[in-house]
Formats: sequence, structure tokens, C-alpha cells
Amino acid sequence: MATTPFSVDLTTFPRTGLPEIRPEAVFTVAPRYAGAWTVAGDLDGDGVAELVQARLWDHDDVHAVAAVSACRLDGTPLWHWGKPAEGVAALHSDVPCQIHDWNRDGRPEVVVATRSHVVTLDGASGAELQRFPTPNPDAADCLTFANLTGGDRDDLLLKSRYHRLWAFTWDGRPLWHTTDPGGFLTAHQAYPLDLDGDGLDEVVAGYALLDHDGRLLWTLDGDALGLGKGHLDCVRVLATGTCPEQWRLVLTCCGDHALLCLDGRGRLVWQQRGLHFESIHIGRFAADPAERRILVDIDHVAPGCSPLHLYDGDGTLRGEINSVYGRHHPLVAWGDTETDRIVACEDRLLVSGESGEPLARLATPLPAGAAFAQAERPREHTARGEFHLIGQVGNLFGNGRQDLILSTNPGAVVWLYRNPGGPRQTVPLGTGRNVTLY
Repeated sequence: MATTPFSVDLTTFPRTGLPEIRPEAVFTVAPRYAGAWTVAGDLDGDGVAELVQARLWDHDDVHAVAAVSACRLDGTPLWHWGKPAEGVAALHSDVPCQIHDWNRDGRPEVVVATRSHVVTLDGASGAELQRFPTPNPDAADCLTFANLTGGDRDDLLLKSRYHRLWAFTWDGRPLWHTTDPGGFLTAHQAYPLDLDGDGLDEVVAGYALLDHDGRLLWTLDGDALGLGKGHLDCVRVLATGTCPEQWRLVLTCCGDHALLCLDGRGRLVWQQRGLHFESIHIGRFAADPAERRILVDIDHVAPGCSPLHLYDGDGTLRGEINSVYGRHHPLVAWGDTETDRIVACEDRLLVSGESGEPLARLATPLPAGAAFAQAERPREHTARGEFHLIGQVGNLFGNGRQDLILSTNPGAVVWLYRNPGGPRQTVPLGTGRNVTLY
């Protein structure tokens, strides 16, 4: 018997009686250095994470890093790098700044792309370790690590906003580049994954899959699928397998109003149409830990009517959650449960993915003197009129569990929430290797 999808409106749901989750730490970032892009990693080897914020160079939808700053979990500054006056505190895209142990010395570096160079900074001090030139001033929209050559160090993918993609070795040797892969625009984030089990990454570069050497493996049938008006917003792995046919990839198609599930050969498994599907998270929301479901937000809608949809692996709608603004909705295994919870950032709520109902309120006290860059407000509707909230999940405090970061867009205030679950060793320190807002 078919199950009726649930429908919950967070904007009107009673909050009286909901438990409150208080932040472990809250601090302001000096306006000169504040940025909305936040990533975390153990920069100095002390067993807990530090935070890195990046200020965005943003002109005519061309993006790069202007400056970065690092701080401890109480907001104490560690170091600054770059030219903060050339950047802004707000964002509406990814920012090419990642934390990764790129030189394999056991300590993570901070890697950024400016309008002219890829720069590697020592995580502990911010000292410059390496730089190599980029081929074009617009080759800094997004920075992604991938295994394209099988060497000891990861390779690097850089892209322009919508058209070009470049691959490099760790020391800046060009590997290949492509323009409009398969005849389509690029994705917002090049997405590496080893579909064929050869130990090297293929790259979902938009509506096309490239081999590790840049060779085109397949392209989606734009005519049959009604594609070509837009671009790939997001792709996530729903299921893996021993051959590409067993894999399942879920894609959102901006401008083409589609949510597609494909196998690893690019063949359609199922689709949903007619909405502007944006960012995907794959989570375990049901009692069965093997059952994975798809959480996706619907963007380009009226303020206060911003739905999140939940689908089964076969594309069946399981529920709809209305948010004041649903663009940022990370998942976190909160407490001692292995079930994922939805962080409805703008609503400041922890939400059940099984029923759609709020489980707890996230307290976001504003520190005295918090100041927001009025000229840098984001383009979309905000809940308070001053700022958006962006969420990131990662092991911050060294307990092996997912903790939560909420930060403002424009950058000004950071809230850190410690996971109350018992210690375990399954989540490495930091927010991960290829952080994206898509």
C-alpha cells in the first residue's frame, strides 16, 4: 500500500516545548577579515579543528579568493593571508578555498585559487608553501581535489563559472582542459568518483562524464531528457556497485527543472520534473540503516514558501517540508543515533527526516557589537533581513562525531554546536576534502 507523503510547514509549526540546543561557542569575526565561506580542519595538530574563512572576489559572476583567515574554536585569530579589502563578506556560490593534506606530511594545508594562482598555505602559520599560475582569471570558480594520475598526491580541478574545466597535478603541471563538456555547460562543482574501479577518478563535469584523462565517456541525451536550457547544479551518489551499471547518481538540473537518477553509464533510471531542484543530500532517515533517501531543496520560489522534498531511492515522494528559506540543509547524526537529522538553517531547527517535524531549536544568540556589511547583503530573501545562515557539518571537538557550524552570510558571526553523543572514531577532524554549498 502506498504511503501518503507527509507535509510539514516549519514556518508555522509550534516551537513551544521544543528542546533548545545551545552553542558551545559563539563569536564575531573582525569585519575586515570576515567571510561567509567557512571550512574546518586540524591546522596545528592539537586534536581539535580550527576554522578558516575566505573572502570572495566577485565581479560579473567571476569568482576567486581575495583573502583567508584562520581562527581557533573560540574565535582567537591564528593568521591572515591575502588582500581582504579586495573581497566581500557575502557569497552566492562556492568559494575556491579548501583544507586538505595535499603534500601528505600528516598536516593539512589551506589551498586557495586567486585570479592568477593556486596558492598552498601552511595550515598552522599561514605561510605560503607553493603557488602555480592559473590559465585564466576566471579559472577560480571552484577548486576540487581528485585522483587523476594515481600519484601519491591528489590532482586538482579548476573551473570557470559555466564553461571551462582544467586539470592539474599537485605542482601545477597541466593535464587537460575542456570547454562545454559534451556540448553542455559545466556543473557548479566538478564531481570526481571512481565508477569503473580502476583506481582513478572519473569526473562528472556537467551533463557529461569525463575519464581521468579528460576523454569524454558519455553525455546525457539532451533531446530525450529535455535538457539544454541550463546546467547541472548538483550530483550525489545514491548507490555504488562493482560495475557502472550498478551505480546510481542523482542530479539536479538548473533551468531544465529536473531531478534525474542515472546509472553509471548515464542511462535514465527515473526522473521528477517541473521544479527548480537545487542541492541534494543523501541520508539515512528511516529505521532501516540500509535505506537511503534523497533530500533536495526547491529554489527560485517566493519568500517563506521554500520547500524541501524527500524521495525514496526509486523516486517516490515521501514528504515535503516548507522552510522560510531552504537552500542550506545539511544532515547531521545528532546524539547517539545513527539516523540523520536535517538542519534547517534559516529556520534554526533540527528536523526529523522521517516525519518532517522539528526535534529541537538551535539557539543563535547574537554577540554584542555584531556588525553586518550592509552593502554586501545576499541577493535572496533572508529570515531576519540582515543575513542568511549557512551550515556545515564536521568533527570539530575531536570526539569522532559530527558537530555543527552555523555562520552568517554576509560573514560576521559563527555559532559552534557540540554533538552530545558519546565519543567514537568514525568521523575525521574537519569538514572534509571537497566542501561545497551545492
